[in-house]
Amino acid sequence: MKIDNTRQLGALRLLLSPFVESQSVKDEMHRLPTMAFVGLGQGGGRMAAEFSRFGYPTYLFNSSKSDLNEHKGLIPDARRIETKSIKFAGLEGTDKNAQLGYEIAVENKELYKRVAVEQEIQEADFVWINVSLGGGSGNGALKVAMQYLSQIRSRRALPGGKVPFGIICSLPSKDERGSAFRRNALAGINLIQQFMQEGKMGAALVIDNEKLKDYYEQTPLVTKVGMGIDARSYTNMVVASTLFETSALPLLEGRSVFDKTELLSAWSTPGWMSISRKIIANGFETIDYYGELNDLFKKNEVLANNSIENVLTGAVAVLFPNNRLISPQVADEIYSIASEILNTRVNHAIAKNDNMKDQLLLFGLAVVPNPPSRIKELESELNEWIEIEKRQKQALKENSSELSGFDDFFTTNGNQIRNSGLATLSDLDDGGSNKNPAPLASYSDLDDDF
Repeated sequence: MKIDNTRQLGALRLLLSPFVESQSVKDEMHRLPTMAFVGLGQGGGRMAAEFSRFGYPTYLFNSSKSDLNEHKGLIPDARRIETKSIKFAGLEGTDKNAQLGYEIAVENKELYKRVAVEQEIQEADFVWINVSLGGGSGNGALKVAMQYLSQIRSRRALPGGKVPFGIICSLPSKDERGSAFRRNALAGINLIQQFMQEGKMGAALVIDNEKLKDYYEQTPLVTKVGMGIDARSYTNMVVASTLFETSALPLLEGRSVFDKTELLSAWSTPGWMSISRKIIANGFETIDYYGELNDLFKKNEVLANNSIENVLTGAVAVLFPNNRLISPQVADEIYSIASEILNTRVNHAIAKNDNMKDQLLLFGLAVVPNPPSRIKELESELNEWIEIEKRQKQALKENSSELSGFDDFFTTNGNQIRNSGLATLSDLDDGGSNKNPAPLASYSDLDDDF
């Protein structure tokens, strides 16, 4: 794994913390947890494509070839898999119809099986599915993909039976209007919850597009050449950079370390994962660790707002600049405070890094039993949209009834000449029964009736 390829990383590099590109971390990249990604549908595909910039094996499934072609430059043809349908011939995409997406996925289940048994999938330390839960193609395919990947990843279960397989899923924002987005998302959340309860997967990392939209509007990202980044691309870049940074924490050296097995165990814990991140610049000589860590876990979640209660497992990492003296008591203090805040077993890392200049970087990780607060909002919004759509249908019906008397010439009768449609083999005569086949027309057959 390398992060030196500026062209491959593109604007994603702008979001990475300095410690990731420090020499001490680069020297340990061979120990980075190996991951593989499976992107479902358009939204999941775009998300997974950002992870592919780090060199991770990435597979995309989509019923729309146009959506797949968007990632030609990043992902090889063999890993951009079009799920064609015979039952629904000619369709590209699902128009947010998750039931249609599911039927197409079932029809193409052999393609999902083939990817599930790929060597990169079977041997990875962890496998993630990327999906937008508001869509039709990706959300519809979720059950099929999860079923096969869960079976394969169960063969690499961690001590205690934890399955190193998880979901990174996005929720619709308020700008995505209509009941379909919300109905799809809630069905997807329910499916994920079922797999968790059955011990068939690890953690789910939820992206609240409403929350990320607020970040984007406050501090829009601009590249070094002055080009702007759209909101959805920004969201996917935040997700990819945040998870990559978290995966690099075991590479740090320090008074206390958060090792690879501890990280994989946290990711493999069935539940809803929260990742928090905070920078403290300058003036941290007399830092209030309790206040800062409490703020980290409860006010600085990067991707969604979770209730930090009944925490199943947690971790905290504090990165100091190299020129900062760390008291031996700091590690114990941070561990004690984080354990009190999360009220669960906590892993911790206290490290120095040569690229941290006059600032502290805090990371928090927690896996909780309940999905983010945005789920309750989606339930309320769904009910509102059901009522709105009822009124829309009623208005259309009322307008139609007002004009019901003006349909006279749109009726047909049995004497009308009809087109018989396309011929089939059974319509063809073997010869002889059609005694007077019509000859080709000539000029003399044409009437000048004008």
